[in-house]
Amino acid sequence: MRTNESGIFRFGELTFDCGSHMLLRNGEEQHLSPKARQLLRMLLLKRPRAVSREEIYDALWPSTFVSETNMTSVVSELRRVLGDHARSAQYIRTVHGFGYAFAADVDTEASAPVAVAVLLCEGERHLLYDGRNTVGRAQDCRVVLAAGTVSRHHAVITIDAGTFVVEDCGSRNGTYVRSEKITRTAVRLQEPIAFGAIQATISRKFSSTIPLPPHLSVPRRHSSSSGSRV
Repeated sequence: MRTNESGIFRFGELTFDCGSHMLLRNGEEQHLSPKARQLLRMLLLKRPRAVSREEIYDALWPSTFVSETNMTSVVSELRRVLGDHARSAQYIRTVHGFGYAFAADVDTEASAPVAVAVLLCEGERHLLYDGRNTVGRAQDCRVVLAAGTVSRHHAVITIDAGTFVVEDCGSRNGTYVRSEKITRTAVRLQEPIAFGAIQATISRKFSSTIPLPPHLSVPRRHSSSSGSRV
């Protein structure tokens, strides 16, 4: 099942907006940690198929060695906020020996604008939309760059009537256009941009039918927690 990656998902009295990463219960925002929001979004987008533990590790902790207790904690938090339980799962179903799946019926609403460009960052593609596109390490950014030289909210790319403006958000390592440090400047397609040490360009040439390449990660072995049910 293919789903708009910035759509709205309604299940029971809950609503999750993939664009804003907000979870609402009867219109009231529910607090989730960035990892729990990322897991919920992943399970909703992948439903009804089950998502393996390895796929979740690669998405939530790319290139990082973590133990199974990290995932246990995130799943437990998500279930607690949703009002779910491991033994009688209404939303997050455990697939024993494999991973997790979103179990409830979902109503969807495609609310995202159409992507108008793509940001190419060292082999990865990130879709850009009309209006503000935040760039940074934080999970609530439109473009998430998991790099040490990138600030949590590093910069904003604003697209308006076919023009592209890049604005630095007071980042620690700066934003550069044409190798010059900038505060705010217009850019052309294919012009070199740098967010800290991350090199990028903007292009209009992309296909919505081509999946974005996955994050590269190193092989890992995870230690298992015995006697726990998550």
